[in-house]
Amino acid sequence: MDMSPAGTGRMIVALAIFGLLALSVWLTMEDSNYRKLTFVFLAFFAARVVLTRLRSR
Repeated sequence: MDMSPAGTGRMIVALAIFGLLALSVWLTMEDSNYRKLTFVFLAFFAARVVLTRLRSR
């Protein structure tokens, strides 16, 4: 796995961490506006990771 700044390894690890955070939010927070807001923030940061990876290629 290439862990250099432009490598895919870092993107995979970052997206896996965002996935684990989303799972923990789903399991621990009750259904409210805060949970929805947290999902929006996680989706925003995951999209930034993917877009940054696409731009660096």
